[in-house]
Amino acid sequence: MNALLLILLAAAPGELASQVKSKLSDAAVQRGTFEQSKQVKGFKRPLKSSGSYVVTKGEGVQWNTLKPFPSELSVKADEISSKQNGAEVFRLDAKSEPTVRVITQLLFSLLAGDLAALESQFAATGEVGADRWSINLQPKSDGLKKVFASIALEGDRSVRSVWLKEQNGDSTTITLVPEGQP
Repeated sequence: MNALLLILLAAAPGELASQVKSKLSDAAVQRGTFEQSKQVKGFKRPLKSSGSYVVTKGEGVQWNTLKPFPSELSVKADEISSKQNGAEVFRLDAKSEPTVRVITQLLFSLLAGDLAALESQFAATGEVGADRWSINLQPKSDGLKKVFASIALEGDRSVRSVWLKEQNGDSTTITLVPEGQP
């Protein structure tokens, strides 16, 4: 248990960001698989999906859902697009939809565990241990408070899970398994 002794860092968010960053891999490209479960208020069973992902530092995220049906989501700094069966379903760009940049920055920061970037939008508390870390985020701005009640991240050398609790009572859990890591 002493190797897993956790240090509560709620009072020092800058230190928390630094400690989490020191744990994370600095790979330019991260690949892996994901499982996502979304509990929608009023539904007994969660909506589940799974597939693969690629996060390319400074460029974007490719989210390939395989189940329950194939689809592709591409997220770049200034654009979000989706395809099904090779046909484009939608494309949003930051020039015509300014909120796209906010969404993409949030997604990049969450998947990369970039707490320093997240701290501008969220109050962060967390624990950092020898091998694992966890972070709880509370939105600061009124806009984010309208959507999210809280966000939690857990990981080791990579982000392993993201939990999004929405104000409407829905919640989403995303479990990530980086390539080459159990």
